[in-house]
Amino acid sequence: MNTPSNSDVAPVNRAKDLLQPLLDDTLNIKVNTKEANVKEVKGLDMEEEFARVQLKRLLDDNRARKVFSVIIFAITILWMFLVLFIVVQCSRKAFHLSDGVLIALITTTTANVFGFFYVVVNYLFNKEKST
Repeated sequence: MNTPSNSDVAPVNRAKDLLQPLLDDTLNIKVNTKEANVKEVKGLDMEEEFARVQLKRLLDDNRARKVFSVIIFAITILWMFLVLFIVVQCSRKAFHLSDGVLIALITTTTANVFGFFYVVVNYLFNKEKST
């Protein structure tokens, strides 16, 4: 390791003399603490308000998701019971539908119900929009 020669190193007193004006200047800087505190408090208030609004939005989203999930479930169950009612009435000869119509009714209704359920649930519980 190369150590500098004594001629390259300034004496301690000389270094203190060079740095002292810089230290004195930093001590003389006056800061308006009231103004700085007001700005800081306003910044903190805005951050707090933003966090409060985000929390309210998330709580509202969760409440809406709970309500809509119950409604979607009820619609899906009613739809399936309606199809079941039609099939039972056809077996009792109250309605007369051909086999092809019954197969189409059951297939399309089931596909529509599950497709509807899938689309709505993906909208309500979207991972990209949720936190």
